[in-house]
Amino acid sequence: IGIARALALKPKLIIADEPVSALDVSIQSQILNLMMDLKEKYGLGYIFIAHDLAVIEHISDYVAVMYLGKIVEYARADSLYKKPSHPYTRALIASIPVPEVRPPGQSKRPVLEGDVPSPMNPPKGCRFHTRCPHVQDICRNQQPTPVAISGSTPEHTSACHFANQI
Repeated sequence: IGIARALALKPKLIIADEPVSALDVSIQSQILNLMMDLKEKYGLGYIFIAHDLAVIEHISDYVAVMYLGKIVEYARADSLYKKPSHPYTRALIASIPVPEVRPPGQSKRPVLEGDVPSPMNPPKGCRFHTRCPHVQDICRNQQPTPVAISGSTPEHTSACHFANQI
């Protein structure tokens, strides 16, 4: 019903904030496929806001990853998932559930340490530095500017002081 209401005015762009988060996985898939079909049929664009990166990967052409209200990485979806460069993006992608069997003794997925800062009072410097495994003094004092990721698509950028080194 929500999708039909959105289409009634024949928009070119639909902003969808967590449109499938409360749905069963099989229903999520049906809704996402419907949205993709409608995109093709009506030439729609979506701004799709979600926390589930598996869903984002399925529906998106481009992805902007945000942390505490700032974009920390932006790329074509295929580039982002093949070569994530920001430590937060890497942690998010590593948290996507996948069925797998690990050999005995193999380590588990990385877990982010530290507390999430208040969005009302973000830390000085890089907003992610309180949880970043690669933090250095520059991270605590200077906010990073987005840089192009070497060996990736031209529009792939990351706001990390060490994006091309880690």
